[in-house]
Amino acid sequence: MLLVLTIVAPIFTLIALGTIAVQLRYLPASIGDALSTFVFRIAVPALLFRTVATADFGGADPLILWLAYFSGVAPIYAAGMIVARRFTGADRRAAVIAGVSASFSNLIFVGIPVTEQAFGRPGLDALALILAIHTPVMMLVSTLLLERAALGDAREGGAEGAFSPAKVIGEVARNLSRNAIVVGLALGALWRLTGLPLNGLHGEVIRLVAETAGPLALFALGMSLPRYRIAGQLRVPGVLTVLTLLVQPSIVWAVGTLLALPPLWLSVAVVGAACPIGVNAYLFSTHFRAGERLAASVILVSTVASAVTLTGWLALMH
Repeated sequence: MLLVLTIVAPIFTLIALGTIAVQLRYLPASIGDALSTFVFRIAVPALLFRTVATADFGGADPLILWLAYFSGVAPIYAAGMIVARRFTGADRRAAVIAGVSASFSNLIFVGIPVTEQAFGRPGLDALALILAIHTPVMMLVSTLLLERAALGDAREGGAEGAFSPAKVIGEVARNLSRNAIVVGLALGALWRLTGLPLNGLHGEVIRLVAETAGPLALFALGMSLPRYRIAGQLRVPGVLTVLTLLVQPSIVWAVGTLLALPPLWLSVAVVGAACPIGVNAYLFSTHFRAGERLAASVILVSTVASAVTLTGWLALMH
């Protein structure tokens, strides 16, 4: 347990320091935005490029890793939608936002630092396999559901229109082609195919940039937290937080164990599924103008609560 605390304590201390820096006005919130942009567009893509380009996957089939991870995501996504419809009377769009807010784990700003600290480079190799499809799948499914929900809500209001999956898929594909995380993964895979070593001046520069990803991601996450406010009752955000921090990783653990997932892959998948909700939930909510307060509340509550739950999951999986 002491080993786990030495992993978790620095991570959440960095998050807390970021929050304190903004709350005391030692640093303006705009610096947090700049740090987040650097992390998302430069540092994490460099880390993923380096990881994929030099990873040792041991010839294992990633299909069972993906199956185990998304076996937890899918039912929790659906459960989040049901909770929102039943307990808040949310419309279709807000219900989808609740699904996103229950299942879209923050694998970038929390997952990467936690995995690197807990499992080292082999853990990052496994996490890179999850990240390779996590963002594309979640963005595609969520956008399709939100567009369909928006059309349904509009029709109830008397508007007319037709849902075009092909158009939505095309838009998502264009967005993903400009997504720095996806580009970093793709370029790393291309470099891997060349068989060239990643050393010398360019390799050292990439290493130095990549090593900034974890600490800056945590500090930037902490700086962003004060902008989120807990609005209204905590019942639904609390339920969604329980789903994402406890139920989702439990399902991943059960399915991964059933599929005989290698121990390291199982640990990385479970810890990734136990990460708090990321900012994507809020971005979706603001874009579609639905469920903003709910998404913001879940991000804040799940991030704070994960200091305890992640400690438990790491203790279990170590």
